[in-house]
Order: sequence, then C-alpha cells, then structure tokens
Amino acid sequence: MKTSKLLLAALLVGGLFGSAFADHHKKGGQSLFQQTFLATYAGETDKMVSLAEAFTAEGMEWRPAEGIRSVREAILHVAGANYGLGARFLGKEMPEGINPRQFDKTIKSKEDTIKVLKDSIQFVKEAVGGLDEASLAESIKLFGNDSSKMGAVLVLGGHAYEHLGQLIAYARSSGVVPPWSM
Repeated sequence: MKTSKLLLAALLVGGLFGSAFADHHKKGGQSLFQQTFLATYAGETDKMVSLAEAFTAEGMEWRPAEGIRSVREAILHVAGANYGLGARFLGKEMPEGINPRQFDKTIKSKEDTIKVLKDSIQFVKEAVGGLDEASLAESIKLFGNDSSKMGAVLVLGGHAYEHLGQLIAYARSSGVVPPWSM
C-alpha cells in the first residue's frame, strides 16, 4: 500500500512539473518546436521575398539554361508547394480560388508572383501555428513514407531553404545582389 501511495505521489509531482515545464516552453499556445520553426522559417522566407523583390520584372524571366525554371517559375514552385503540402499534409484548407498547379500558367507579373509567394508563406505559418502537440505527432504518409505532421513541417521548411539557395545562385549569376549581403 505504501509503495502505491509513493508511486501515485511521484506520478502527480512528475505530472505537475512536466506540465509546468511544457507550459513554460509554450508561447501563445505554440510548442517550442513551432516557435523555433516559425522564427527560422520567417527569417529565411523574408530573405526569399526580399530577393524576389530585388529582381527586375525582366529579371524574373531569367533562367540559367533552356528547360530550367526561370526565377518566376522557381518562386511560383515554392508558393505552390507551400499551399499543396500545407493543405495535403497539415490539414489546412486551401483558400478558395487557389490552384497551385496553375500558378506558372496564370501568374505572369513580378507583383503577382511576389504576392502569391507572400500569401503562401502566411498560409504555411498559419498551418504550422494552428497545430497542437497531438497533431504534430499524428502519423501520416509523406511521399509514401511513414512520418508525422512534424516531419511534413520540416519538409516544408527544407523545401523553402533549398529554393532560397537556388534563387541566390540565380541572383548571383544574373547580376542581382541579395539585399541582406550589401
């Protein structure tokens, strides 16, 4: 009997401290993972937006070689993935009138390209910020592999970072200086 009382007391104390620790690491209802991801994602996507803005309208059509995505197409690819992956794997409802598969056919101007990029970044931030701990841990199939929604969040971030690097290379190759490196 005494052992079970001690065990119960230990579980209660552990639960209280564990809950206090978890609550201490939450900000606005977001886990430490979400806070960290969203801060990092915001920094990198802010760079992507500022770099997109640094290209001229004509420069948005620059491509390194025939058959390779142009600057505009690379940006729209990121925006399309933000919407597509956010809706498919994170469960956020696609905004009405958005068809990511049509972006490269329907979005032609520099201004519209940057707007859809900004809107898609906000979509990801809302999708990630709206998940709770249980949702982040939820099992999903991610491109045929077992994963969690947290894994999908990391894929979204990695995809954006990959294409930021691509756009930096495009910028340097076409004479555009990334604004943060001046």
